[in-house]
Amino acid sequence: MPAPTGVSWSPCSRSRPGTWRRCDPARRPAPRRAALLPLLIDLGLPLAVYYGLRTAGVDQWWSLLWSAAVPAVTVVARLVRTRRVDFLALLVLSMIVLGLVVSALTGDTRTLLIREAWTGMLGGLVGIWLLASVAYGRPALMVVFRSFVRAKAGEEGLRAWESRWDQDAAFRHGLRVLTVAWGAASLLNALAQLAFAYLLPVDAAPAAMNLSWPVIVTPLLLFHLVYTRRHGLRA
Repeated sequence: MPAPTGVSWSPCSRSRPGTWRRCDPARRPAPRRAALLPLLIDLGLPLAVYYGLRTAGVDQWWSLLWSAAVPAVTVVARLVRTRRVDFLALLVLSMIVLGLVVSALTGDTRTLLIREAWTGMLGGLVGIWLLASVAYGRPALMVVFRSFVRAKAGEEGLRAWESRWDQDAAFRHGLRVLTVAWGAASLLNALAQLAFAYLLPVDAAPAAMNLSWPVIVTPLLLFHLVYTRRHGLRA
């Protein structure tokens, strides 16, 4: 059946064969490139700046300094674009600026790397929080999941999903397993960052430190998707 004339319609709005409904742009899935762009900026741009400057003959200290400034610029740009005070972003920005000031005062290349690693220890603290929550009450990952479940299933779906904690032992076990997995991965990444910053040659450390989390999280995400589907943990 052809779409009616005079209004904006799209095949993306077809609900079943032969029927149409008005296309709501807000309901269209975001392009994959829009989701990947922040990741490429956060991980790829600092590396591109560092190794680009090194190739151009800039010394290690200045190359690290400019590459470390990239996250600060991106945080400020996001705050300006959204026009919303993000306290986590402000915390990250303040830590970056403080680290740059300390590094500038010491003039030590290794200090810049170590500053990056200790900033990454925030993820280690999150990992410890996740692991500790398994032993005390509901796993913290359940709190993280709430917004996703609410967006997918609504308030009633969220209440039904949460009620499974009291009724389903397999559900409790599954959430504990996932929480331990994510907590261990976060802590492992933080420790790897510290090891790379202290032990690797300066020119090798930035690449290792930036690639550490993607290498860890990729198989973890695959495990998460398979495990939640197989054990019925999704809303």
